[in-house]
Amino acid sequence: MSRHKSPVFAGSFEGVIEVRGILGSAVNILGTRIVRGDWPVGGVVAREADLVEELQVSRSVIREAFRILGAKGMIRSRTSDGTRVQPRSEWRLLDPDVMDWRIKAGETESLLRDLLRVRLILEPGVAYHATVHADDAGKQAVHDAWAAKVEIFDAPGLSHEERRNEFIRADLQFHRAFLSIAGSELLDQLYAVIEAALSLLLDLQMQARGYTTELIGMDEGHALHEEVYNAFAAGDAPLAERAMRELIKRAIDDANQGFLLLER
Repeated sequence: MSRHKSPVFAGSFEGVIEVRGILGSAVNILGTRIVRGDWPVGGVVAREADLVEELQVSRSVIREAFRILGAKGMIRSRTSDGTRVQPRSEWRLLDPDVMDWRIKAGETESLLRDLLRVRLILEPGVAYHATVHADDAGKQAVHDAWAAKVEIFDAPGLSHEERRNEFIRADLQFHRAFLSIAGSELLDQLYAVIEAALSLLLDLQMQARGYTTELIGMDEGHALHEEVYNAFAAGDAPLAERAMRELIKRAIDDANQGFLLLER
C-alpha cells in the first residue's frame, strides 16, 4: 500500500473524540505509534521514564495516557509484566480516536476499505427496512434529504470549498435519513462513528471521478442516488435494496480508482 498522502488525507476527520492539552497530545502520539507498529503486538511499550523524558511530560500524564489507551483495548499494563501492546482484535476499532490514529499512521486505505465493506453489508438492508417501515415523518425526512442533494448538485455560484462541503453534508444526510427510520440507537451510534470518516471516502470518490472545481464526473453517482430515492418513494423495498447495493458498489469502484491514483 502506498503511504503517499494527498491533500484529501492531510488531517484528522471530523467527529474525533479528543482529550485536550498535554494529556491529549501524549495520548495522540502514543496511539499513533502503536498503530504504526513502533512496538510490536505483545511487545513492551517504552519505559515510563523514557517516555517522560521523550515527551517532556510528568509521570502522571504518561500513566493517565496508558489508562486511556488501555480503555481503548490497545495496551494492557501489569505490575509483573510491564505495559504491552494488545492484538488488534482487542482494539476498539470503531473508536474515533483509533480511526484517526490509523489515518495518521498511514492506514487510510485499509480504513476506508473496511468502511466500504461495512456499508455494503449494512446499507442495502437499511434501505429495504426503511422502504417497508417508514411512517409519514420518515418519508418526509428522506424526501427532504433528497431535495437537498438535488439543490446542491444544481446550485450555481458556489466556491469549490462550499460546493464540496455542501455536497458531502447532503450525501451524509441522505444516507442518515434512511437509517433514522429504523429507530435503532445501536445503528445510530454505529453510523455516527462510520460517518466521521465518510467525508474522506467521498473526497476520494470525487477525486477518482475527476472532481476539481465542479462536480465533474459525479453525474452517475447522483443518478444512482436517484434510483434509491425513486424506489423508496414508490414503496418498492426489493428495488430500493438493489439500488443501494449498486450505489455502494459504485463507491467501491471509485475508491479503488482513487487508491490507484494515490499510488502514482
